[in-house]
Amino acid sequence: MKEKCDFYKNGKLIAKNVKYCRTLSSKILGLMFVSSPKDGAFLPDVKDIHMNFVRFELRVIWLDKNLKVLHQTIARKWRLYNGPEDAQHVLELPVDKKYEIKVGDKLQMKIYEKQK
Repeated sequence: MKEKCDFYKNGKLIAKNVKYCRTLSSKILGLMFVSSPKDGAFLPDVKDIHMNFVRFELRVIWLDKNLKVLHQTIARKWRLYNGPEDAQHVLELPVDKKYEIKVGDKLQMKIYEKQK
């Protein structure tokens, strides 16, 4: 079974079935070598990311320990990104979907296991 998570803003679902990258290897791999971002990835306890071997752009959102949005950007292939000083987590989402997330928003997260 794979862990997934959903993200909410003010009780409203904004991102569903996001890959939860709990292990070091899953954090390093993230969305590398996959053909599409699907529903994105959540990397807990990660501040800086790379886009090596990622085949698509991503909407990258840096969160603090309380899941407050600190910064977001569109990450491009083959680049490195350093998160803000207070960042503790990274949320990577597809760029082709519209998300109503802005700096200062407080997100909520629900983690669950999804069978293959």
